[in-house]
Amino acid sequence: MEKVGLKYGLFTAIGLVTYFLLMLLLDLVHIVELRFLNGIIMAIGVSLAIRAYKISVHGKIGYFSGLGTGLITALVATVLFAAFMLVYIKSGGEALVETLTAQQYFGGRVEATPGLVIFLVLMLEGIISGFMIAFIAMQYFKRREHKVPGSP
Repeated sequence: MEKVGLKYGLFTAIGLVTYFLLMLLLDLVHIVELRFLNGIIMAIGVSLAIRAYKISVHGKIGYFSGLGTGLITALVATVLFAAFMLVYIKSGGEALVETLTAQQYFGGRVEATPGLVIFLVLMLEGIISGFMIAFIAMQYFKRREHKVPGSP
């Protein structure tokens, strides 16, 4: 369970960092609404992790072990992405901080400790969304076979 979560957490973090760098390259970082796609990247990573874990245990997935796999994936991806963002902010990402401060997306404390506030908000967002995604995905993966009851 942990190996699958770590592996897919790393892949998910790579996807999140790649998406951020693509937004930076296309000068779209100031459009905060595009961060919604981070959730889609997280959903893909968590769902693939749970699926891989289910395959590795030959379909005999326990509900909480699948949920744990999804949560480990989300936690690893979130920590790595938040750490990357902290490094980015500290090494010259002042334009992003100014954009977020102007829109008051993170509240008024961004100016005082921008790296810490952004790190904590990303951690909170990632862990909560990762848990919700894992919970929803497990509603599908907990079934032994993916058929509608009573169907041929």
